[in-house]
Amino acid sequence: MEVLSLPLSVALPLLFLGLFIFNFFRKSGDDVEKLPPGSLGWPIIGETLEFLFGKHEKFVSDRMKKYSADIFKTKILGEKTLAVCGPEGHKFLFSNEGKYFTSFRPHSMQKIFRSYGESAAAPEPMTRDTKAKLLRAPGFLKPEALVHYLGKMDSISQQLLQSHWEGKKEVKVYPFAKTLTLTLASRFFLGTEDPERIARLVANFDDITEGMHSIPLNIPGTGFYKAIKSAAATRKELLAVIKEKKVAIAAGQPTLDILSHMIVAAYSTGRLMPDVEIAGNTMGLLTAG
Repeated sequence: MEVLSLPLSVALPLLFLGLFIFNFFRKSGDDVEKLPPGSLGWPIIGETLEFLFGKHEKFVSDRMKKYSADIFKTKILGEKTLAVCGPEGHKFLFSNEGKYFTSFRPHSMQKIFRSYGESAAAPEPMTRDTKAKLLRAPGFLKPEALVHYLGKMDSISQQLLQSHWEGKKEVKVYPFAKTLTLTLASRFFLGTEDPERIARLVANFDDITEGMHSIPLNIPGTGFYKAIKSAAATRKELLAVIKEKKVAIAAGQPTLDILSHMIVAAYSTGRLMPDVEIAGNTMGLLTAG
C-alpha cells in the first residue's frame, strides 16, 4: 500500500497480540462513563493518523503511560477500540472469548475476507474453538505429525534458496521470505506445489495483508481497493483448488491437507461448509501464514 500502509511485521503482532479489538459502544450512553481511560481522538477518524503514520510501538506505549498500563480506549481504522496490554490481559481475553465478550474483525477485514454477496446471508460464524477443533481433528499440528513434515519443508526451502539466492550478488530477503512462507503454507494447507498457482497467490499477498489494516475506502487508487481486488482474485484461485480437491476426494485419492479436511468436516449442526466459506477461511490461514 502507498499512503495508508501498515507494515505486516508490525501490524499483525500489534493488532492480534497487543490489541484485541471488540465493540463496546453498542450500549446505552450511561455505560460510556464505565469505559477505561483514553481518548477517541478526532470525529470520524479518531486516532488513526497517529497510529498509521507514527511509530506503532510509541503509539501504544505513550497511551499506556498516559492512561493505564493495562487497558485504554482509542479509535483506529474506523473502530472504537479497547487496547488490552500485557500477558495477563491477553490471557484473560483468549480464555474468556464467548463468555464475557465476542471478538470480531475490523470492518476492513470483514469486507476483504467476506466471501458472500452483498445481498446474501452471512455464513455461520466460526468461533475460535470451532476453528481450533477443525485443525486439531486430523492431527495436523501434533508434534509427531509435524516431524513428518520436516523433510519436505527442508527440501522446499533448499530448492527455493537455490533458485532465489544461489549465484546472486545481491539477495532480497523479504520477497524470498514471502515466497517461502506461502509455498510451505500452500503445500500443507492446500496440498499443492504448483509453482504457477503459488506465484499467483504471492502476487496478491502484499495487497491483502496491507489492506487488512487500512481505512476501508473502496475507491480506485487506495490500498483498500487493491486489497479487495486481490482478495477476489485469491478467492477465485482457491475455489478452483476446492473444486479439484472435491474431484480427488470423490475418486478416493489420499488427501492429507487442511483444505481437504475442511471440505469434509461439518459443524456441530451437521452442516458442511459451502465452498465460498471454505475459501474465505483458507485465505485467512494463508494470510496469517
